[in-house]
Amino acid sequence: MRQVFGVTLVIAGIAAFIAAERHKSLVLSPSLGTSFGGVAIHRGLSPTAYDLLRIGAWALVIVGGLLVVMGLIRYWRAQSPKP
Repeated sequence: MRQVFGVTLVIAGIAAFIAAERHKSLVLSPSLGTSFGGVAIHRGLSPTAYDLLRIGAWALVIVGGLLVVMGLIRYWRAQSPKP
């Protein structure tokens, strides 16, 4: 059961990485050669939200990976012959 939950967390972490990259913050300002009347236009997540999403994604991947490894070790111990 731990392996299934761990794999689910890893998949959720990978999905969070994909979402973070799709919504990466982009600032279009007049200094970059665009003319928007002197106003900067922001697209995507704010830098803080982007950083929090990436930190959360790493946490999901790490915790999920640890649960998978712990479950596999437990399974390996249960399958090994007892002396």
